[in-house]
Amino acid sequence: MTSKEIEARSGIPRANIRYYEAEGLLQPIRKKNGYRDYREEDLAALEKIRLLRRLGLSIEELKALQSGEESLSALLERRMAALAGERGTLERVEQVCGQLRQSGQTFETLDAGTYLAALDAPALPSAGGEVWWKAPPAPPLPERDTLPTYTGLTRRLAARLLDEWGMQFLLMGGIALAGHSPGLVSSLGLQVAVQIIWLFLEPLLLRIFVATPGKALLGLRVTGRDGQKLTYAEAFTRHLLLLWYGRGLFIPIWSWIKMFQTANRCWNDEPQPWDVDTAYEAAPFRPLRHIGGPVLAAVLVLVAMEAASSYSQLPPNRGDLTVAEFAENYNRQAAYMEVSSRYRLDETGRWERVPDPPDTSTIDITYNRGRPDDFQYTLEDGVLRAVTMEVSAENTRDWVSVPVGKVVLAATALFWGQEDASFWASVRRPLITALADADWGEDFTVHRDGVTVTAEVELRNFYINSDMGLAIPTEETDNYFFFHCTIALD
Repeated sequence: MTSKEIEARSGIPRANIRYYEAEGLLQPIRKKNGYRDYREEDLAALEKIRLLRRLGLSIEELKALQSGEESLSALLERRMAALAGERGTLERVEQVCGQLRQSGQTFETLDAGTYLAALDAPALPSAGGEVWWKAPPAPPLPERDTLPTYTGLTRRLAARLLDEWGMQFLLMGGIALAGHSPGLVSSLGLQVAVQIIWLFLEPLLLRIFVATPGKALLGLRVTGRDGQKLTYAEAFTRHLLLLWYGRGLFIPIWSWIKMFQTANRCWNDEPQPWDVDTAYEAAPFRPLRHIGGPVLAAVLVLVAMEAASSYSQLPPNRGDLTVAEFAENYNRQAAYMEVSSRYRLDETGRWERVPDPPDTSTIDITYNRGRPDDFQYTLEDGVLRAVTMEVSAENTRDWVSVPVGKVVLAATALFWGQEDASFWASVRRPLITALADADWGEDFTVHRDGVTVTAEVELRNFYINSDMGLAIPTEETDNYFFFHCTIALD
């Protein structure tokens, strides 16, 4: 029989059946595919368990009975004695309640000592000689005969997304603080890193705290079936089972099938394969806590991420810049944005060639015309006020680089290096956005927060490919390209 069949025939919920299996009272056959195969003997055992549990025998007593350590008659005799005591106690409580009600006393006039003494007196026989039980309904199976298994799809999924998104943002913040732009990191690589870290981190968190941050925020906790913390090995095995049965190891198409099966189990109030022999508990849902908490946590993580990104994008030199300090800022911004170039600025603000990397097969199209044109600097009392660059080409068949990257890097190195520039990158970023949106095939002026970028462009038999940042000749001769740009502080 399958789990569904034995549940239907026995009338015992599947959660109770799993609990009795976990306690060793049932031992169904396991098929090669991992599914349970129940026999008629298991059905008979379940009926016995159901009867004896409803009579009030404990799980430990059932184990002792099954192992032969105790006899049924001895256990039932003790149970009857316990019931007689409970019955006598209840009868005494009923008698004292009646006497107290008939006395007409109030809370202020109540003589509690007299009635406490009456409660401690020996139990009296029932009045009228009625049969004590009067065919009362049999008690149901105790609620504790199940392992707590929360199957709510929304909260479980939200908890896992909070954990994974939080880890992703923390990784991006760490990448930014390490001096690299998070926006240039491979999305696939980032996801793989999150899953690898979480494979080892989640078991550790469950071992120490019985919850991950996402689960804690949503009132969820995972323990062993005895209510104790999972061992690291148990939590690690649980995560491996989740990756296979819940995520399909991220194999295309197969992962979607597995995720649908996971959702279907939640909809049918069935436990997940990785929750076997664990207790997955959920606190009562409280909107203020379980919605407001995750929202607040998400805001804090995003603010922390933005702060890390903003800090990492600040150039090393701020205030009144010299040419050497501007050059250091420029090189730092180029490294952060991972702009590949064969040249960098030296302390005098002139271009110097950097050693070729081991793989020199890639053509640096930005500087395919040889050494780039030097920046020209305007100083006032030794303080840099403006940077000018100029590119020209005539009667050429070569593609000519439009120095979009150089302009952006120079503008940020100069503007972001000012003392009054905002700490937050989101406030400083509109300058880059405005330059990216400019039409580089025509004259333009961009003014943002204390800096002005002015470009003059002349074209003849050239067209601008904005996506590639190139000026491409349409004729081999009689062509002309001229680009002049000034970046000046107000």
